Amino acid sequence: MNLLLTCQEVLRCAPDYEENQLKPGLRLRMNIHLKACKACRAMMDTLQALPKLLRRAMAEDAPAPSPEATKALNAALARIQAGGRGATPSLIDRISAHPMPLSVRTALAQGQADRPMRMLAAAHEAIQARGGALSREPFLPDSVLKDLPALETWKWTKALMNGCSSAQLLKDPDTDSSLHMILLPPGRRFPDHRHRGDEHVLLLAGQAEDTRFYGVAGDWFHQENGTDHSALQGRGDDICWTLTRLEGRGIHLKGWRGAIQSITEKLA
Repeated sequence: MNLLLTCQEVLRCAPDYEENQLKPGLRLRMNIHLKACKACRAMMDTLQALPKLLRRAMAEDAPAPSPEATKALNAALARIQAGGRGATPSLIDRISAHPMPLSVRTALAQGQADRPMRMLAAAHEAIQARGGALSREPFLPDSVLKDLPALETWKWTKALMNGCSSAQLLKDPDTDSSLHMILLPPGRRFPDHRHRGDEHVLLLAGQAEDTRFYGVAGDWFHQENGTDHSALQGRGDDICWTLTRLEGRGIHLKGWRGAIQSITEKLA
């Protein structure tokens, strides 16, 4: 038996080490490794801070949504399920200032677009056909809805997202890309992050802006792999709904949220 543990073994043992569940011999080997390995000591310091950081993250979402907000969200989801029928008319009609990228059009024409990209493109074309640039209600065509799981099965994630919400709708097993619905409440800022794969975002309803763009329903934004993304927030008085395709490992949050994300990804 090798007295020195590898970094990977230390990572696997870290939760039990913190909870004092390791056998004495294994705990001794952990201590020896931690004395010699600066990277693993930093990882353990982060793990020790995790409970406090998690409490802080959960506290962001502690206030329960108002009955009015809950009612509006449920009504909007029901309208999505009904294919958009009964949605509020657009406030302003205009051609999108941020159209579908040429690279996406080329991939579609050559039959190289994966399922999430095809669904994003179908939603974009349907919104453009309706002409609603400041639509207050999200809309998805039947061609997209029939390929999505039932609305009641969507699993929403709020932790670490600064009041925003995200639900992964599907994942393509061939390309490893995924499709997400993301909600940005008015005035809430999405946590700063770095893209670990290309991201394509279609605004379904509401308004959003960051340091580089301002968008409304029908606008399409492409963030390349390695891009740092900051100051993204919802604008106006309505929830901003986006349909988002992520490639590879998606996004990595910055700051203390990123530290928690790194730990949870390594322990997964």
